[in-house]
Amino acid sequence: MSASTLVQVQRHKVVKLAVVGAGGVGKTTLIGYLSTGMFIETQMTVGVNIRTLPVEIDTNEKALVTMFDFGGQKQFRFMQGALIQGSQMALLVFDCSDIQTLHQLREWLVLIRQIPNERRLIVGTKIDKVDQIPEDIIRTVASELGTDYVLISSKTGENVDQLAIAIQDMLKA
Repeated sequence: MSASTLVQVQRHKVVKLAVVGAGGVGKTTLIGYLSTGMFIETQMTVGVNIRTLPVEIDTNEKALVTMFDFGGQKQFRFMQGALIQGSQMALLVFDCSDIQTLHQLREWLVLIRQIPNERRLIVGTKIDKVDQIPEDIIRTVASELGTDYVLISSKTGENVDQLAIAIQDMLKA
């Protein structure tokens, strides 16, 4: 067999991505958009919701990102620590029209402390709404938490491609 007839083997790895944040910030809608490319109206997540996203890391390597969307209500916290174990990346999600949800991101750091800062990303959702948190406040909180941020709308799809690229970049970190 000549070298020209060899088939290039692609490696696939599975990566666990924790998606955390307060209840109602749009985590389920966000992972729904990432996995389907469209807006899907959702209900409150009870416990955990799981979706997958195939991501090309480079021409020879692909990953299947398994996104674990954790219900944000405090009543689900008792089981979240065990479910988050093994996560290699995290999205800390807040609602751009609710400053309280931005400040609540600090509460989630305890659960994702094993994930390095370069594999964490703050995601602000609902940028399609009228009243928004000033971006300088978001930038300050992101700096305090030692991570980058992306602002998106799962309803309109605005900046979701930018988020997908950021996930791809985190895989390379």
